[in-house]
Amino acid sequence: MHDGYMIPSRFPTVMRTLLLVPLIAIGLAACGGAQGAVSERIVEEVAGEGVDLELGDDGQIASIETEDGSLEMSANGEVPEEWPDDVPLFEDGVVSNSQVATTDDVTIVSIDYLTDADAESAYDAMVAAYKAAGFTTTLSDVFDDEGGLATYIGERNGTSITMMVNIPELNEPTAVIFNLRFPAG
Repeated sequence: MHDGYMIPSRFPTVMRTLLLVPLIAIGLAACGGAQGAVSERIVEEVAGEGVDLELGDDGQIASIETEDGSLEMSANGEVPEEWPDDVPLFEDGVVSNSQVATTDDVTIVSIDYLTDADAESAYDAMVAAYKAAGFTTTLSDVFDDEGGLATYIGERNGTSITMMVNIPELNEPTAVIFNLRFPAG
């Protein structure tokens, strides 16, 4: 139990760490010059000993290595090279950040996009692109009358894609979040 949230011990260390990265990032914001030591201590408490933590030039966590796998985070505005070429990706926007988690068995690539495109049009275009690329829809939760969040989940040959599109507040960009999970190797 960690602050009221239970993290199953069967999760590989890197995946447990991935689940807690937002909490770690919040903690880093208040650490000042002691960020490195505090960050490593927080990650070791979450993930256990044997964690190699690397900070970027901005002092934020850039990568985490454990015996179970790795997690790399970036805000460089680029699509990670691990994203397969045959999986469609939203092109009308900018990458705000990305994460790549790998273990011996699985790779998970997460990308956050911001776009000025209409949320419903972006959602419809991506769902059509996934279907055209051979993904079978396992969940399609479209916008309701009040807007909000729409989710699409599709699968193809052991690869799963989750896409979430959020209708923004007035004068805010549309957020499009992609999570792709596929066998490692």
